[in-house]
Amino acid sequence: MQRIIIRNFGPVKDIDLEISQILVFIGQQASGKSTISKSIYFFKSLRNDVLKYLLEAVENNNFDRDFGNIGKRIRSKFLDFWGTTVHLRDIHLEYHYGNEKSITINLRGKYINPVFSSRFKKELRKIISDVESNLSQVFKINNTFLSSSELLSIEQQKKNYFKRIEELTNVLFEDDKDLLFIPAGRSLLTVLSEQLQYIQQSKLDYIMRAFIDRINATKPLFFKSLDDLINDKINLSEETIKFGFINAAKRTIEKILKGRYINDSEGEKLFIDKTKYVKINYSSSGQQEVIWILNMIFINMLNNNKVFVVFEEPETHLYPEAQKEIIDLIALLLNSLKAHIIITTHSPYILSSLNNLVYASTLASNSKKEVNKIINEKFHISPKDLSVFMVKLGEIENIIDEDTKLIKTEAIDSASLIINDVFNKLFEFDEK
Repeated sequence: MQRIIIRNFGPVKDIDLEISQILVFIGQQASGKSTISKSIYFFKSLRNDVLKYLLEAVENNNFDRDFGNIGKRIRSKFLDFWGTTVHLRDIHLEYHYGNEKSITINLRGKYINPVFSSRFKKELRKIISDVESNLSQVFKINNTFLSSSELLSIEQQKKNYFKRIEELTNVLFEDDKDLLFIPAGRSLLTVLSEQLQYIQQSKLDYIMRAFIDRINATKPLFFKSLDDLINDKINLSEETIKFGFINAAKRTIEKILKGRYINDSEGEKLFIDKTKYVKINYSSSGQQEVIWILNMIFINMLNNNKVFVVFEEPETHLYPEAQKEIIDLIALLLNSLKAHIIITTHSPYILSSLNNLVYASTLASNSKKEVNKIINEKFHISPKDLSVFMVKLGEIENIIDEDTKLIKTEAIDSASLIINDVFNKLFEFDEK
């Protein structure tokens, strides 16, 4: 179990949190939901920075055992995530990857100071030794008089060598999942879909740049319909395809989107039927907000990718019924890939939808057939996998009931309770 500690950072005063399979934060705006989710993502993303460092060290044959270069990368990424540190005081961020391996970030004066635990440094030094000891076997071979088959063999050795470095890095961070952060404010990227390549990414933060890069890389795949993509996977791949999950995802996506997304030579379109379509930048705000949530979930499920995904406010501009279906789709992602998921939300419908899937899972342990008629088991969420927290005044409160394992009803829609209370007072006054 991985764990994060945050103190005196932005709106967050003091939290100590284990990272469960699916982690949900609800709370008012500016309460700290995004700070927590971005901090978790930040620490997990450092695996890629260490991997890049190792690959560059191999290329330059220059290994830094004091980790000064890695420290510089962490400082640079921190500034890329959150900007200047001049205004910060006494911050403390600490992430435990497991097995006594951790990275802590605090300030030395006004500057970011990353600190590695002894176990982390020991294992990283061991990886460097392993990588360095095999370097000469792979790269210091005279290629001048080698045959084409021998050259191919060397290229394969290099691929295996780089794969080995990646595997060792995954073991160090105890994680092998691809990282994906789907930020709020997605509709703007959809409206500007034809101009994404012209956006000055230097003006954007790390997370938005990474999301734009992911969109640009994924968009060409959708020149075909979801059905065609599934058929291509069947005909062109030897991978095992989880048809039940994929088909359930396709149906759910079509219900949410009310159309079919295609990216052809004329741009991005939503087809209402076989011939009628609307350009994506003229579609509804809900469709614009949700399209890249849907596309990213589908393509990762289709490719059977191991993923860690952060969904910021997936409910934005969606009707309550569609919010329920978004949670259904996220549950399919969770169960088909054993994905790790974080959701930040303002919506009581998101929490209520999660409650239904957890309740179904609990009841199915005794009445599986009957419960599956109401909610198919592909959508069930095990209560042991779910953690839900109210973020308030810089701290977090667990809002799952210990006995029922469901989200507490009074936490689901506190606004309605306040509104109803005011109405009842007015009604009592009217009766007088």
